[in-house]
Amino acid sequence: MTLKYSETFYSAQGEGKYVGIPSLWMRFFLCNLQCNGFGQKDPTDPSTYELPYETIDISDITNVFDLPVFEKGCDSSYTWSKKYKHLITDKTVEEAVDELTALLPHSKFVHPVTQQPVHMVFTGGEPMLKNTQPGMMQVIEEFKRRDNMPMNVTVETNGTKPITDEFAGWVHRNYTGWTGREWYWSLSPKLWSTAGEKPKKAIQPEVIGRYAEVSPVGQLKFVVNGSEASWQEVEDNVKLFREAGCDFPVWIMGVGGTFEGLVQTEATIADEAIQRGYNYTSRVHVHIYGNAIGK
Repeated sequence: MTLKYSETFYSAQGEGKYVGIPSLWMRFFLCNLQCNGFGQKDPTDPSTYELPYETIDISDITNVFDLPVFEKGCDSSYTWSKKYKHLITDKTVEEAVDELTALLPHSKFVHPVTQQPVHMVFTGGEPMLKNTQPGMMQVIEEFKRRDNMPMNVTVETNGTKPITDEFAGWVHRNYTGWTGREWYWSLSPKLWSTAGEKPKKAIQPEVIGRYAEVSPVGQLKFVVNGSEASWQEVEDNVKLFREAGCDFPVWIMGVGGTFEGLVQTEATIADEAIQRGYNYTSRVHVHIYGNAIGK
């Protein structure tokens, strides 16, 4: 099989529990959600949306790293919009792992000097699409064949696509219960009041509950805009996920695809989050790199 992905890169994790941890990223192409409401004046009214990713002229762009950061709508829309299909990479598993290995310091997941591990992160797009789940398995299997298996793997997902029985069994056999190995779910359900995604499609407690059964470590991560509606959605959805068997810690982030947008509300949202008993996470990569692609 070949893998369709938008980019690979090596950088520090910017959100949640593992902020600052060196991480190797593979960003798959395609997503089942669009999240066009992010950054909009009224995320719940599509008729008012401004969507730079749709209007930008990309006729001279041949590489995703040359794209600007989109201030409104999904900041990684290039990973799923058909407009950017000509920019995706399509490689065999072996070729993709060659590319990933070349990004690692000394080509290993454990640094030979510090002995600290590099985490493997699968993101998107949406890595839990049914056709993409085998790709993650095969990437890890190829690393394992080369005696370079990542011990810490994070899957960044919107939590709407069911895990297949085949994938669930593979995770159990290779990560669950093994000392020193971790399969970590970074679950980011999208809110109607911030992303413009309707709950019927974006909130799937039974799917997330099953993830927690397969591997019981992870985090729930919500993007809020500071409105009472967004906070109420967090409260309601956390209750649903808890009832479905997912007891992962909850992290809150503010809306902001750019540094300027993020800092406008960050302090207020952080204060509110910790008063409500949640963890707060900034988007450290936005502060450091301005959310540039490949960082």
